[in-house]
Amino acid sequence: MLIKPRTKSINYLILESLSYRMNLSNEDKRRYQNQIKGFQGELLFDQFINHPQQTGFIVNDLFLSSKDTNYQMDSILVLNKHLFIYEVKNYTGEYCYENDSLFSKNGYNLQNPVDQVNRKKFYIHNWLLNNGYSHKVEAHVVFINPDFYIYNLPPTNAILFAGQLERHFKGLVKRNPSVQSQTKKLALALAHQHNGNYRPDNLPFYGFDQLKKGIFCPKCFSFEHTDTRQKRICTMCGHTEKIVDAIYRSVLEFQMLFPEIPVSVSVIYEWCGGKYTKPRIRRVLSQKMTKYSNGPMTYYKN
Repeated sequence: MLIKPRTKSINYLILESLSYRMNLSNEDKRRYQNQIKGFQGELLFDQFINHPQQTGFIVNDLFLSSKDTNYQMDSILVLNKHLFIYEVKNYTGEYCYENDSLFSKNGYNLQNPVDQVNRKKFYIHNWLLNNGYSHKVEAHVVFINPDFYIYNLPPTNAILFAGQLERHFKGLVKRNPSVQSQTKKLALALAHQHNGNYRPDNLPFYGFDQLKKGIFCPKCFSFEHTDTRQKRICTMCGHTEKIVDAIYRSVLEFQMLFPEIPVSVSVIYEWCGGKYTKPRIRRVLSQKMTKYSNGPMTYYKN
């Protein structure tokens, strides 16, 4: 059962938004493309772990924070006595394993992903102990792309390739035909630990005045559109949505990019490119959010 569904990470969403509202550096463009590729790999992995016969509880895209470290968990599967961590990598090409590292044909070195996932394993293990659980923790790096190969890789249970996943999950179902209610309680407790306010510290610098204003299409990201009385229609791909939904979607994007700026009618009017009147924006904010007043200032919160 899926406890926490797959969503784009905050890093992905911010880079996606900025890529259509400003000129990203080559390095940030590369990071954005890596986010796209990584998310595509996670969706491929979901096809294996989300099959109808799968027992246990699945928690995806979990951000956990300790005092000085943040841990991103691609997928966690909770069973009766075991908890499985999956770190999904959508790498392509041929690599060679040497001295506990991966090297490409061109000599580029990849940080050992097994070391990365093991740090997460140790954190989860300690969290379980501190919260009264005795589950055994297993961690796997999943190389989801079939166009990926590692030469000289010593035998290890920590790495799963795409061709091994079906057998892996069938084996888990066979050993765990049913799950206990306590198992769901643990999965919900983990999901509750998700840090929804996490923001990466290596984001590109941007400010409100730098960014292109307007509402882009959620399908093709074009700003070009035409409106009927209640609908907004993308003139590039034909996607149609209610104007009220388009405005509110843009409000959520604004909050993601500028969590420190209060949401007001004037700010959202400018953020939406002045395409819709302030009374209309006020109605949307009043319908979707809670109104607050601070002296002469009126602002809105979810």
